[in-house]
Amino acid sequence: MAKPVVEKKYTLGERIYLLEILKGMVLTWKHFVFNFMASFRSGPHTVPTTWQYPEDRREISPIFRGEHMQTLDDQGREKCIGCGMCAKICPAQCISIVKAKVPEDQQELYAGKTYSSSFNIDLLRCIFCGFCEEVCPTNAIVLGQGYELAEYRREGCQRDKARLIENFRLARESGKLKPQRKPVIVAEPKAKPAPEGGAQKDPGVQKVEQAKPKKAAAAKETT
Repeated sequence: MAKPVVEKKYTLGERIYLLEILKGMVLTWKHFVFNFMASFRSGPHTVPTTWQYPEDRREISPIFRGEHMQTLDDQGREKCIGCGMCAKICPAQCISIVKAKVPEDQQELYAGKTYSSSFNIDLLRCIFCGFCEEVCPTNAIVLGQGYELAEYRREGCQRDKARLIENFRLARESGKLKPQRKPVIVAEPKAKPAPEGGAQKDPGVQKVEQAKPKKAAAAKETT
């Protein structure tokens, strides 16, 4: 059913629309004068509606997903074991890993028995979804707070293993490391109580069991 059309009668001032235009101009001039006077105040952040980047920078959320980093443990050893789970789950396929076994004379440099001899990330393809961070079994890869990723050449958007470790060290020195993710405890499924009088079989199973003696008797008669 169609709704009835209600015709609204406008006054002369509303039809001219001059008063509404003046109201908008007054509001615009109020903001202009306020921001203009605020620009003469001292301090890095003077205008409330404008951040004076790069001198004035906003605080980044601790869970912000920015530039990647490869973490180290408390002993300075690499956590990455080169399992390749991050590369498999990546929807953009921007991660490439080469797995290798840790040499006997370099075991103090790696936390596991295997490591990633090559670890590359293509930032031009990365969508910063965070799947690699969530699936990593050793918390070796983390998306940090770095967001200044502009480069003049495509080669500058490639992140190798050395750059990822350097990102972690810089973030640790500046105190911008993410808090470690707490493991999710999965509740065990509750066991269903057994029905009274013993377990009841499925009706379909009962029909099959009842049909077996009949088939056996029929086979004896034929022989």
